[in-house]
Amino acid sequence: MMTAHAAVIALYARALAYFNPALSTSSAAALASVTIAQADRERIDARLLVALIAVESRWNPDAVSSAGARGLGQLMPATARGLRVDTDDPAQNVAGAAHYLRVLLDRFAGRDGQTRYRLALAAYNAGTGAVDRYGGVPPYAQTRAYVARVMALWRRLAGR
Repeated sequence: MMTAHAAVIALYARALAYFNPALSTSSAAALASVTIAQADRERIDARLLVALIAVESRWNPDAVSSAGARGLGQLMPATARGLRVDTDDPAQNVAGAAHYLRVLLDRFAGRDGQTRYRLALAAYNAGTGAVDRYGGVPPYAQTRAYVARVMALWRRLAGR
């Protein structure tokens, strides 16, 4: 009989495999376990972390953006260095993404719930300087679409 924890990991692993069908069953399960553990560690909803990484890389550990962001959480090299994570190690990349998201959520803690999450996601995508400069989500089409996609996917994963 499967434990409740194993059932949750299996459920998350299926979601990750949906986003990246190239993931093996064992890789999906390992990434699901790391994602849940890091979300718990950083006190964030694991479904939000799943949504963020799905939008960032479609759960492709080898993803590299044209700007040089790397891995699952598409961390920029300077950000990864500051977080002391290896972008090419999927578990470290997830840990870095989770921690960076926590830092951003804490930065906007004084805002109402929806605004806080939207600003943190915008800062994850465009940088805190852009969010500060515009006093909110920057008017960049890519950032606005990114925030909307992550928020919509998070709601869908949460069954809302």
